[in-house]
Amino acid sequence: MTPSAGTSRKSRLQHHRQVLAAAKDATPEERRALLETARRETRDRRLARPLPRWMATRTSRRTLAGLAAIPFACGAASAYLPAESLVTYGVQMVGAIAVLAGLGLLRRATKELSEIPDSDLDERELDDRNQALKGAYVALLILLGTAVVLTIADGLVLSTVDWKPLVFGTFGSAVLLPSAAIAWDYRELDDEG
Repeated sequence: MTPSAGTSRKSRLQHHRQVLAAAKDATPEERRALLETARRETRDRRLARPLPRWMATRTSRRTLAGLAAIPFACGAASAYLPAESLVTYGVQMVGAIAVLAGLGLLRRATKELSEIPDSDLDERELDDRNQALKGAYVALLILLGTAVVLTIADGLVLSTVDWKPLVFGTFGSAVLLPSAAIAWDYRELDDEG
């Protein structure tokens, strides 16, 4: 079975239906091979999509990487604001939107490099991802250290109302850090700067 030559959504869905129909009557080994081929074709098509123009520069990707700091900052700020105020809800909403936007935009900007299996990457991509993930680990340690310092300072120097927003903000930033670290250093083979 050959992949569908069409690029429209309808033709891709039709191709997937054909693959699933063929897999239904196949042996387990054939089914596994068919589904793996379909998964690989889908991934290759997604990776071949060009980045939007506004996302294609290094400056844009580094700006997007800054999204990872917003949930933590919003969580820390709302921990010190009155618990039931409209401003607190607004700050928490900004943090939640930053997490959702970061999940989509950072993955798109790096072509999901943080989720692709090692066997599907070339040496340059694997090295870039490993270096970025080392940086993300260091950033996570700094983030957690800052949260610990704020926790220790609570009661001694500071007086907070609620720690739940800081915990959620820290978690939101931790989720974004791997993709943000990759976006910070991400370069395509034809990058100009």
